[in-house]
Amino acid sequence: MDKKTIQKSFGENLRKYRNMSGKSQEELAFSAEISTVHLGALERGEKCPTIETLLKLCTAMRISPTRLLELGDYEYESSEAVFIINRALKDIPDKDKVQLALVFEQLVKVYQRDF
Repeated sequence: MDKKTIQKSFGENLRKYRNMSGKSQEELAFSAEISTVHLGALERGEKCPTIETLLKLCTAMRISPTRLLELGDYEYESSEAVFIINRALKDIPDKDKVQLALVFEQLVKVYQRDF
């Protein structure tokens, strides 16, 4: 895979997850301590980020670097709904996440039964 393809895929992922996080380019750039011009170039696939910039972007959006590094035109593993659920659970202790998962499982069963 060539550099341009990688940059384009990274930029598409960056824009997708920025939009899913609800941040504007200005908000994300400020949070990640980079310029909006640099962020725009990354999203357009014109530049490759340094590892430091990659980590700053991921920290600002509260996502794993693997999300931005996914390559290809395949279906993403995580839908927007899963992203929202993970974001909601980020500060919950692991022991409580299990309880919430069981509650969610019951809600899905009720939903499937009634709809």
